[in-house]
Amino acid sequence: MALGGYANRVAHIDLSSGQVAYNPIPEEWARKYIGARGLGVRYLLENGPTVEPLAPENMLCFLNGPLTGTEANMSGRMAIVTKSPLTGTVTDSHHGGWSAARLRWAGFDGLIFTGKAESPVYLYVEDGRVELCDASDLWGQGMHATIKQLQERHGEKDLSVIAIGPAGERLVRFGAWINEHDRASGRGGTGAVGGSKNLKAVVIKSSRQYPQPTDKPAFDIARRQALKMIMDKSNVTAPKKGGLSVYGTNVLMNITNTMGGLGTKNSQLTSFGTSAELISGEHVKEHILIHDPTCHACPVACKKEVAITSGPYTGLKMESVEYEPAWSVGANCGMDDINTVAKIIDQANDLGYDAIEIGHCLSVLMEATDKGYVAANDALAWGDGAAMVALAERIGLREGKGELTKVFQDLHAFSDSLDLCKFSAFAMGAAEYAAQYSTMVGFRSPRTT
Repeated sequence: MALGGYANRVAHIDLSSGQVAYNPIPEEWARKYIGARGLGVRYLLENGPTVEPLAPENMLCFLNGPLTGTEANMSGRMAIVTKSPLTGTVTDSHHGGWSAARLRWAGFDGLIFTGKAESPVYLYVEDGRVELCDASDLWGQGMHATIKQLQERHGEKDLSVIAIGPAGERLVRFGAWINEHDRASGRGGTGAVGGSKNLKAVVIKSSRQYPQPTDKPAFDIARRQALKMIMDKSNVTAPKKGGLSVYGTNVLMNITNTMGGLGTKNSQLTSFGTSAELISGEHVKEHILIHDPTCHACPVACKKEVAITSGPYTGLKMESVEYEPAWSVGANCGMDDINTVAKIIDQANDLGYDAIEIGHCLSVLMEATDKGYVAANDALAWGDGAAMVALAERIGLREGKGELTKVFQDLHAFSDSLDLCKFSAFAMGAAEYAAQYSTMVGFRSPRTT
């Protein structure tokens, strides 16, 4: 393929037979669909729209864009694309961290799985090759234990682990793939698709090897211009100054509450009143923040690592109390204790399911309880932290009352297909995306010339 930026190599793994094929990306597809989300949807279309989400025939794609792993700003995202068991249609769910960059440095634009392994397996990726390995000893383990064991096996240096937890294994329909402990491809039930295939994890080992742009002088100019906008102190992305950098995504909690747009108590209300402050990014920074980790090529560092030092969850360290999960298990459940919010989000990551969706499940039961629709032994009161934690665990394990779950359920399609962090849009527009894209791949469009 003539275009730059791409490794032009996708591993197609048939889990049923154990066979692997290494194929290029059709150049016509790369030009038309770019990569990541766009390319993944095309692969799924070719696979057939009538495939059942949890059938072996369903396709599970881990895909990058042509800027992933380069020096382009905020280019550390990976898209997981499949047919959703939650919605019955195509879903794409993205995560940050380092796994996307490492996949590109290891020589791949993507990994595509079909079939179902006879017993649990994980995929090991290094130096342009992939290998299926036995994961029987990992099956049933939570995310944190799984990552620790795989790090011991393959070495922690230059290693990324993307895995499912017990929720995905047990086909909870909002099971998620979790990357590097706390960065989730949470939406759409992609983890349940992994569980249906007996695929426990994807392990990627690679040191830094930046892809070279087709037009390096022009790319360097485009990258510096985009970085200038990200760093501008008037933008929310400005490192150590802008709200996204200082407080993380949870800077939105107080803002949305003040606007009267913060769904509260199963979205029956639109404000959490003064309680919103207690679960906000500002409160996190003042009381439990310990570190500001970041993703590949990102100066913003919107992730916020926290440590709980009091109460029943003392000793918990996790990353991070993002806005949407904090809203879902916080305001939407009438919960204003930040320690409990952090606990439930960490529990969701360890069990491997969507930390946003679990809040919806709990809040529906809370409203039903409030209105007298459920029996006393099934009741769940607003803001009952201990009961929320207990029920959230049973849901992840599909035990007892945990089967009482609600099954239901875009922006920046361009950035999703590149695959760039969509928070860059707070500073950059399509022109800045396009300039970095065109100079990397060597594909000029009328809008960039």
